[in-house]
Amino acid sequence: QYRMDERKVMREGLSSFLNGLKGKKLLVEMRGEKYANGVLEDCDCFLNLRMKDVSILQGTETISLRSFFIRGKFVRFVHMEDYADIVASVRKGIR
Repeated sequence: QYRMDERKVMREGLSSFLNGLKGKKLLVEMRGEKYANGVLEDCDCFLNLRMKDVSILQGTETISLRSFFIRGKFVRFVHMEDYADIVASVRKGIR
């Protein structure tokens, strides 16, 4: 029986880096040629993202939302607006 230890995944996975980017502006590319541009509020070990002040872009349409939740399975790429110190972000995300 497979049981994932969420704390271990949060310490060792990509989610620890993303947690270190809380409060930063990100562009998340999702399946279906959709993009979410906003501020990261939270990330869990499954890469589910909660964002605020988001603009959703799909084709020529833009929708503005106060908050937006993205299931990890729909995330294709995460683009950062500014350079992020990876080691510092991981350390911050682990805490």
